[in-house]
Amino acid sequence: MFIGVQYYRPPFPDKKYWLEDLDRIRDTGLDVIQLWACWGWIEHKPGVFKFDDYDELVKEAGKRGLKVVVSTIAEIQPFWIHRVVPDSHMIDHMGNRVISSLRGECNVGLTPGGCTDNPKVKEFMERFLQNIASRYGNSKEVIAWDCWNETRWNVQADGYVCYCPYTLEALRSWLKEKYKDLEGLNSAWQRRYSSWDDVYPGKLPGRPYTEMMEFLRFLTWRAGRHIRFRYNALRTGGAKQVISAHCASPSIMSTGWEYEQALCRGNDWELADQLDGFGCSHFPFWGEGFDEAGFGVRVEEIRSANRGKIMWVSELQGGSARDGHTVHPSVPAKPQQRWVWNGYARGAKGVIFWCWRDEVFGRESSGFGIIGYDGFSKERLKGISETSRVLDKYERFIDEYVPDPPRVGVLFEESNYYLDWASYGNADRASSSILGYLYALERLGIPYEVIDTKHLDVIDRLKFIILPWPFVIEKELAQKLTEFVEDGGLILTEAELDSFTPLGFYRYPGEDRTFAHPLGIEDIGRRVIEKEILPISIYGEMFNVKLSGWLTPFKVDGTPTATDGKGNVIGFFKNLGKGKVYVIGSFPGMAYYRERYPDFEKILYEIAKEADAIPPIRLTYSGEGYLQWRTGVSGGFRLLFIINSGDKRTIFIDLPEGYLNQAKEVLELRSESAIPVSYHNRYGRIQLTVDEGEWYILRWKI
Repeated sequence: MFIGVQYYRPPFPDKKYWLEDLDRIRDTGLDVIQLWACWGWIEHKPGVFKFDDYDELVKEAGKRGLKVVVSTIAEIQPFWIHRVVPDSHMIDHMGNRVISSLRGECNVGLTPGGCTDNPKVKEFMERFLQNIASRYGNSKEVIAWDCWNETRWNVQADGYVCYCPYTLEALRSWLKEKYKDLEGLNSAWQRRYSSWDDVYPGKLPGRPYTEMMEFLRFLTWRAGRHIRFRYNALRTGGAKQVISAHCASPSIMSTGWEYEQALCRGNDWELADQLDGFGCSHFPFWGEGFDEAGFGVRVEEIRSANRGKIMWVSELQGGSARDGHTVHPSVPAKPQQRWVWNGYARGAKGVIFWCWRDEVFGRESSGFGIIGYDGFSKERLKGISETSRVLDKYERFIDEYVPDPPRVGVLFEESNYYLDWASYGNADRASSSILGYLYALERLGIPYEVIDTKHLDVIDRLKFIILPWPFVIEKELAQKLTEFVEDGGLILTEAELDSFTPLGFYRYPGEDRTFAHPLGIEDIGRRVIEKEILPISIYGEMFNVKLSGWLTPFKVDGTPTATDGKGNVIGFFKNLGKGKVYVIGSFPGMAYYRERYPDFEKILYEIAKEADAIPPIRLTYSGEGYLQWRTGVSGGFRLLFIINSGDKRTIFIDLPEGYLNQAKEVLELRSESAIPVSYHNRYGRIQLTVDEGEWYILRWKI
């Protein structure tokens, strides 16, 4: 359990600040500093490693009782890499050699550097990782490693990569493992390749789907293999501490960046499988940023991916962001500490602010510092000190805290991202459809799980599953979902269920859709949306749902819930075994993500209620602004975290009396005040006045 700050990205800050800064970091209550260990800086000559600056910082941190997280930035490669390994350049989608350059915010090496499918580049990278692990693997000051920063590998490639001979060989080996022989590949892909040398990855979006989708699938797989390589290199080098890593954005938001394919930085679940834990970067006040609901969604996805492993808030915005000659919103203390406690409430065991001082390099210069010059440094330090005080006093309880398992799941199928990206060059439709449901559940206060389709055991404890943008449903998932419904689960699916194969071939409605058809779902083709609003009847009550994409009328094999102006059935439900399937013939998740409205949330709440997926805790309150909560157990106690981003107000917390174990009062940890519990009709009620923009933790014995 820790709260820390990124301190050193060589050669910043200047050495003249080190001792004063470390004193202030300690006095503020932070207990960890993170050091960026850049390969290009440390091994400035082949085989010559200079650790003098890191040695001094580790030593001085230790003198002050500060611990250290070492972040191994092996993707910032030495300036000599292409000279020593002449055939190491990446090749872009146009066949051009990628000329590496200094990265926009880090001037001590090259990016993207040599392709790690090149065995010589990989050998040099492994040597660097093993050397630094050997140096600090037994250090009492070093408590953990962050082995891959934001899973970057192709930043500034200036084109889609990689198409070098080594990557093509790796791709074809992967395909051979998957399809056994060329005949198997031709059968699956519906091609007539006569040699493996002719099998080439997709070049650009908008071309045939199959080669592109398989290439993206390979890149995702390769990221998982690469993170395991880094993990193993540190372990074999002597690192005995926790080894984690982190992404820039959760996989559900990995829609593709400039010259980056969707999910090319990896699948969070597969990455976490290879490590002791996993985290994510969060900068809520950068650019358009994201609100408190968005922060919650990001952390919950990472929690879902970790599957009980160690979760960090690996980069949390310290001060005002910069991106060139711009000014983004300043960062007051209250929202910043809400982010911190929102992370802990969802199971995070470490928080690392980015960063201590305002940066000095390139486009990020003059920004991000906790003690930076955006007008709020003093109050931020005070807020961190208050958080540190609570953490110090109640560390055991917060460290042992485990959030209650959710009963609602939202499906993430990476193949839908590949399909979307292969068509448009981004996966915005697939992503925004998922995010719409997650944001709605977040605002409803209904805990949820994000379900990755290669980690399906979580389904066994769910009661309600949502299928956004469900074009591709893999065979194993189809079987699992069918069993889920037959055993009493509820499913809500959008249009086009099971309409494409994982290789991007369209399936005609009917028997070709081997998952949708047995569920009684058969559409009669896509239609242009003429009216944005679709009235839907659920439990006899009418709700207006906003549509997006297109309309899909259905052949009816169930009870209609919605029709268009021509009498076509656009929504229905069908009982199947002990469970039920709800179908909406459009993409309302995407519409809601673009614009929030209450009826969408009401429908989700009613279906979740029918599924018995609503948690027993009820919070009621008035006033403006958003209130979030999470609860779970810690040893023999229950903790309830409350994050209030709105006005000062009184909230009422109602729980079944058994949930409270007949407690007569609960303890609010921050103020250390006892709050009485009243009982009526087998429910206990806690009345709590919360101040504007503040956070609280309630504890009682169970």
